[in-house]
Amino acid sequence: MTNSDQLCLLGTPPSSPVSPEGGVTGRAAAALGWDGAVADDMTLFGQRVAVVAKVDRHAHQQRVVSGWGPVTDRMSVALWEWPEHQAVMPPSAVALRGVVARGTRWQRTLAAAGGFVGFCSTAIVVEQNHQPNQHCLMTAHMYGVAVLRMKPNEGVPVVVQAGRNGPVDTARPSLLSRWVEELVYAHLLDRGVITASTVE
Repeated sequence: MTNSDQLCLLGTPPSSPVSPEGGVTGRAAAALGWDGAVADDMTLFGQRVAVVAKVDRHAHQQRVVSGWGPVTDRMSVALWEWPEHQAVMPPSAVALRGVVARGTRWQRTLAAAGGFVGFCSTAIVVEQNHQPNQHCLMTAHMYGVAVLRMKPNEGVPVVVQAGRNGPVDTARPSLLSRWVEELVYAHLLDRGVITASTVE
């Protein structure tokens, strides 16, 4: 991505902002105590999920001033591991707080959310009239994934079982997690959740 393209991304006009207070994902995040901006309808590693991310206003301001838009090319992010690139790499503008997968079948939603336990907190929203069965709860507990139930057509997820706070203990920041942060940053900018003027 060229520098001019990055500036264009940062200057994208806002469109229908999504806040943690609105929408199913926002209500699920509030119920779980996650703070941050909601990036809904993302496809990461082939899974359809929503991401809750805390925006670092200072880092965002630095990037606006310097013209560093989101770097979504994975190979470009991989170069940041080289010593000669570390001094000039942009600061991370977002921190992942949680990943939410939702659906009618717990097996499918758990498979979607379970792949992100090394990045941050995770949760599933199961859309059904009855309580999740013990197999669902035991499997989710094993992976540290929170379980919420939402009755169809109601849109109000209720916490059935809490999950792990944060990523698995063995997780460490990596270029892969940094790349995901850049993808989420780009999504939030593209949707107008944060803009070039969203600085303090």
